Amino acid sequence: MTLTLLLIALGAIAWFLKGHLGAYRRLKTLSDTASRQRRYRLWIAKAILAFAVPALAGLALLNRLDALTAVPPDFAAARALLPAFAGGPSAFLTGAVGGAAVGGLVVGTLAAIRRKRTLPVGNVGALLPRNRPEVAHAAAMSVAAGITEELAFRLYIPLLVTLATGNAILAFAFATLLFGAMHLYQGWKGVAATTIVGATMTAVYLMTGAVWLAMLLHALIDLNGLVVRPLLSSSSASRS
Repeated sequence: MTLTLLLIALGAIAWFLKGHLGAYRRLKTLSDTASRQRRYRLWIAKAILAFAVPALAGLALLNRLDALTAVPPDFAAARALLPAFAGGPSAFLTGAVGGAAVGGLVVGTLAAIRRKRTLPVGNVGALLPRNRPEVAHAAAMSVAAGITEELAFRLYIPLLVTLATGNAILAFAFATLLFGAMHLYQGWKGVAATTIVGATMTAVYLMTGAVWLAMLLHALIDLNGLVVRPLLSSSSASRS
């Protein structure tokens, strides 16, 4: 069953990516906000169907839904490579959010001063919202990405590969590289950046034992890039 579920999960990712680059390019050319908002909603729906549904269904079939709240013992070898965070997820979250808030504010301010609406890495300009309704959609997409992608790439796929190969380290490496490759539409810089983010989220998960924390941090990263910084940039431009 494990191999079958893995093939289904990889097939779902392939379905998500099919035509993804073309859809991103079409989003670039859309000028009316109603069409852009539909694209945002489609993106969210596809992420749920491609990542969350196979993961939850697969965990249920494997009788491993407990993995949502407790790190599977199958990951022990990978966890042993990293120090356990003694303060627990809550303490880690406090420090991480505090650091991210300061760093995001500094980077966002610099971006606003330079009046750039793009991120320093990755070609994501087409995803940036152009008005308030699009901001709400971009925020929803950020949250959906954080939840569904972390569920798939930090928990479900590593678990399947670990069960299939008996090697948790290989499983997380594979999932991290796959996560980065999935962002090919952002260009090679985007692939490199998202691979680093994936590796970081993997470390967060393994050190704290809380997949929800990786989901939250992922969502905050996306919200910073797709919502907060564009708003800062547009506000700076409107005052000039």
